[in-house]
Amino acid sequence: MDASDSSGLSDHLLRTLAAVPVSSQILDFGCGDGRHTEALLRLGFPLHACGSRPEAVAQTRERIRELLEEGDLDTIVQETPLDAIEYPDDTFDWIVADRAETYVGNKTDLRTFFAESRRLLKPGGWLYLTLPATPTASVNGTGFTVEIVESFRRDADLVEASEATRVEIEGEAPRLRAIYRCVDPQTPA
Repeated sequence: MDASDSSGLSDHLLRTLAAVPVSSQILDFGCGDGRHTEALLRLGFPLHACGSRPEAVAQTRERIRELLEEGDLDTIVQETPLDAIEYPDDTFDWIVADRAETYVGNKTDLRTFFAESRRLLKPGGWLYLTLPATPTASVNGTGFTVEIVESFRRDADLVEASEATRVEIEGEAPRLRAIYRCVDPQTPA
């Protein structure tokens, strides 16, 4: 994957994960076309991916087919609705949810997304999140305010590691980007 294939968000994500131990278990939560799934597999991370749209899951599987052993595609890349994700609790060191709107279309979905992320993260695990941004709660359409995202993040008992900020990328609608951590008594320092 060369730099010309990735947006600023992808570059930010890959820079963020550059210091992460390659043994870290990662979930690409809302895998889309598999762009991040492929990049993370090529970097050597043990990875799982899930998506809610059958066509996106098929596209991701096709994109990474050559990178996996025969028969692993169906277990590595799963099609699953947000409320039926079957991974065990405390499975992942990192959850990458770049363009999380593939799962999150409204406030109820956002609340469920944060609860599921909290459940799936190991103590000390990290969540990288981007969502469409909207400047105020009164704006119609898709998008979330920083205040709404932060409220649901607190409800899920995730700690802010990098505050939710609006990101402007040329040619795209504004987005929110944040990094959160799952902290509890068992969290490694």
